[in-house]
Amino acid sequence: MKRAVSCLALILLMLPLAAQIDFPRPNLNPFRGSQNSLKNIDKMAMSHSMGFEAGTSSGGDGYYLSRYTNHIKYKFNPKLELDLDLNFVNFGSMNTRNKLSFNEDNANKLIPEFALRYRPTDSIKIEIQMSQGGYQYRPRRAWYESW
Repeated sequence: MKRAVSCLALILLMLPLAAQIDFPRPNLNPFRGSQNSLKNIDKMAMSHSMGFEAGTSSGGDGYYLSRYTNHIKYKFNPKLELDLDLNFVNFGSMNTRNKLSFNEDNANKLIPEFALRYRPTDSIKIEIQMSQGGYQYRPRRAWYESW
């Protein structure tokens, strides 16, 4: 009995000393990989943007468009990075002649866009890009050029 009491007293005296030791703590986060892993979340940056626009003509025809974009940037290394934009767009038309009424043409679209940039040196940049939205300039041909 004396032995058990003395062991318990010794453990209670040593407990505050053992609490000061910095034991390694395991990282149990499933989204945190090793530093060389592709799913390393420290290499990723994410931001969001939203926009809304609407317009109407003097004739009473109108439109509306709302957009939510999730911007993701991932740096594989200092020379290679990926930009990914996921655009969720909602659009349709409306009638404002007598009273505001929405037409039955409401539609939703998911428009992905990405850019992969590789910069092997300061003077060389290689970029692969895919874009589905935005303004595309098409010069108008004069009537005499179509003949």
